Amino acid sequence: MTTVFSFEGKHSDLVSEKEIIAGVIAAKEVFAKNQVDPFACQAAKDKIERDELLTKEEALLFLVWDEAEDAAFRAITLGWLIRGDTEINLVVSAEADVAVSLAAAG
Repeated sequence: MTTVFSFEGKHSDLVSEKEIIAGVIAAKEVFAKNQVDPFACQAAKDKIERDELLTKEEALLFLVWDEAEDAAFRAITLGWLIRGDTEINLVVSAEADVAVSLAAAG
């Protein structure tokens, strides 16, 4: 199974292919540095969004998710003029037909 990163959100259509690749690489580096599974991190994020309590391990995974999403956003928007209320969110899936795979991004 290939892990696939993509981006969604109100402004994700503004992102070029080159910026998507930069964002995927940035997120991948955060997950690798922390030696965590992006799916576990996303599960922790999903749990928070459902207002469920997290274990200590899940809380740490959520922090890694937040760091990866921030790194991806910064890599994507590097060079953009400041845009108010820009929304671009990291998403991981196991589907082969999603935009950019980790393998293609580095």
